[in-house]
Amino acid sequence: MSFHRHRTLYLALLAALFVFVQAHALSHAAEHGDEPHDHYGAACELSVIATDQILLPAAPSEPFVLPPAPGATEPCISAANWTRPPGRAPPPRSPPSLQQ
Repeated sequence: MSFHRHRTLYLALLAALFVFVQAHALSHAAEHGDEPHDHYGAACELSVIATDQILLPAAPSEPFVLPPAPGATEPCISAANWTRPPGRAPPPRSPPSLQQ
């Protein structure tokens, strides 16, 4: 019981830490932008790492063309082949008797 309670607590703390770090990174990016800047005389590591990232190529300017839609088709409706069952099964056989 305590293992489950502790595991739930650890997962909740991990989720809270993740949300806190994401919120802090978002506020840092909103405050300083992409320009290089200093914190207490030292260059900001986040801005140094962010400049090394490869940017995605620009999206193409031509509009997206949808492929042609397939033509309407008629559903194939046919009766299922049905055969009459062969009737009752023969009675079950017993193992051979030992007194033959």
